[in-house]
Amino acid sequence: MQKYEVMILYKPLLLEDIKKNTTSEIEKFVSSKGGSIKEVDNLGKRLLAYPIKKFEEGHYIEYTMEIEPSHIKELERELSLLDNVLRFLVIKK
Repeated sequence: MQKYEVMILYKPLLLEDIKKNTTSEIEKFVSSKGGSIKEVDNLGKRLLAYPIKKFEEGHYIEYTMEIEPSHIKELERELSLLDNVLRFLVIKK
């Protein structure tokens, strides 16, 4: 298993329960692939350097997880399909 850091930028107007649902979807995906989420760090709402999809603010959440490298492309595809996600970045630790 390889450690990864995943930073996700959510739309700023999301309700807390929608963020929790999206987080649980990510956790289910990772656990279904035999991985685990070690840490979830809520960095809060921040002003963006430039507008992304007409939003000037975004809500940042950082996930630290262990997952097989072969499942990363699948994770990126799942994240790109989520409506609430503006951007994401996956980094190998």
